[in-house]
Amino acid sequence: MKKLLLSMFLALGLTVVTVMVSTADNGPHGGFNTPTTDSCAGCHRAHTAVEQNLLMTSTSALCESCHGTTANGADTNVWDGVYTGLDPVAENPVEGTVNHGLKAGGFVNALMDTSLGGTAVSAATTSAHAIDGNPGTSWGSGTLGSGAGQTISMDCATCHNPHGNSGPDGSATYRILRPVPNGAGSGTGIILADPTTKNYTIDDVNGNYWGQGYAGIEASMSEWCAQCHVRYLASSGSEVLDSGDPIFKFRHRSNGTDDVSCLDCHVAHGGSATMETNSGAVPWPDGTTAPSGNERSSLLRLDNRGICVQCHENP
Repeated sequence: MKKLLLSMFLALGLTVVTVMVSTADNGPHGGFNTPTTDSCAGCHRAHTAVEQNLLMTSTSALCESCHGTTANGADTNVWDGVYTGLDPVAENPVEGTVNHGLKAGGFVNALMDTSLGGTAVSAATTSAHAIDGNPGTSWGSGTLGSGAGQTISMDCATCHNPHGNSGPDGSATYRILRPVPNGAGSGTGIILADPTTKNYTIDDVNGNYWGQGYAGIEASMSEWCAQCHVRYLASSGSEVLDSGDPIFKFRHRSNGTDDVSCLDCHVAHGGSATMETNSGAVPWPDGTTAPSGNERSSLLRLDNRGICVQCHENP
């Protein structure tokens, strides 16, 4: 309500997105506690809004204005999956390595070494979480026996809170993640605390995503992902224990407490892994076979099923 009231004081002619001094959530996310803040006008219009919540354009388009290919309002270019260091704030300590791939990959392109060839290459994403607002299937959502997954429409704000401060008592959260993604249907909520020292990029000098961790929050991240992909979360032994679900009957462990988390195998935004004959022909959970080929890469970190080899032949 406070943010809505403040928006009534906007200078309606302002069209340039303003970048604030860095806050706990970073950038313009959070820190709207000044009585004459300039931040609201970067995204909202009090009387001439074209989108819900008084937005001047769509949510994802607003995010792209700072985090896009040609933008310089943020260090993180999530459209191309690379850390640019272009925003006007000089963070200390630094929060990533310029020209290195982002941990989450990218929505349009990704800078990854998906073949373990020793060199990171920027390539078009073959699969990515949808951010265009169109409906899609959230595989594994819903209760046992409820089908392949529920339909959900996503944009950037489905997972992230653009205003920040989503934690208890208005505290910052990891990557401004909401405790519950919009449309997830979960009432529990997973609070991922914002770390004091941030690192948005892959540490490996060659851009190898395999083995890149998430600072000890892997188990919590799996629980967070499972608020949408409920029936994907599984503990040790689930490969031989019948879950009772006709589709997700036997499952690879993924709860993070057994040393395997969702993000050990997948990236969060989008990846450029390629699929050959067998990997590209795996049916989707609902039995459909399209799209196939590289589009069946399912946000995996490595080509084909290289993630299987890396654990089961090179532990």
